[in-house]
Amino acid sequence: MAAPNPPPDLKPRLKEAYDSISTAYNEWTQPHHPLRMNYTTELLKLLRKYHAKNDESGNDTPSLAGMHALELGCGSGVPVMEILLAKDMDVIGVDLSGAQIALAAHHFPNHIERHQLVLAEKDMMTLTYPPDEFDAVVALYSICHLPRDEQRVMLERVEHWLKPGGMFLMNFPVEEMEGEVMEHWLGQEKGWMYWSGWGEEKTLEIIKELKFEILLQEVNGDPKADATFLWIIARKTGGLAQLAKFED
Repeated sequence: MAAPNPPPDLKPRLKEAYDSISTAYNEWTQPHHPLRMNYTTELLKLLRKYHAKNDESGNDTPSLAGMHALELGCGSGVPVMEILLAKDMDVIGVDLSGAQIALAAHHFPNHIERHQLVLAEKDMMTLTYPPDEFDAVVALYSICHLPRDEQRVMLERVEHWLKPGGMFLMNFPVEEMEGEVMEHWLGQEKGWMYWSGWGEEKTLEIIKELKFEILLQEVNGDPKADATFLWIIARKTGGLAQLAKFED
């Protein structure tokens, strides 16, 4: 049902829902994994390409080891965080759901022990990081849970947190939604859920207003739900990034 005015307790309700339906959600989302994996792999390919162009040593296959990545809405960490960690990137994973954060900690104990992975149970809107902190940020099926005014603020903050040349992988509903609520998502008694979105045209307009160059934009259907998403990889311009142009 339409819900143009999100409830004042939106974040606690989302947290309670994802804590309650974590098992059902993780089973339901498995068919999405190939899409997440493909776009994450493309993100890392473009990140390597950028650093190869700016590597004075002439190394055309730079390592991603030690690069700093942030995943907003990391869930259980599979498959996106898993891919980032496999490339020896240092990762911060953030999710509103304590149940999902606990699963991620269970999946990657060794990475936590050696300080390659930090997990945080937080509302992404409460995060504070210094400028130029991250080489990559990933937010898949997560920013759409924010009210639309918060989505714009979140995009501005990510642009601030990224290093020049840093890249942002994100997706958004193609259709405009001022606010939509489903009381029993996935058939779960406690599956109260909220989504919103600006729609494809307005979303692209907002991103282009920031210091982003869009490297990839594709509309791709959700294989398990009646929904279509806009997938975007954008690069923060400025610094050396202004000198680097991607070529096919």
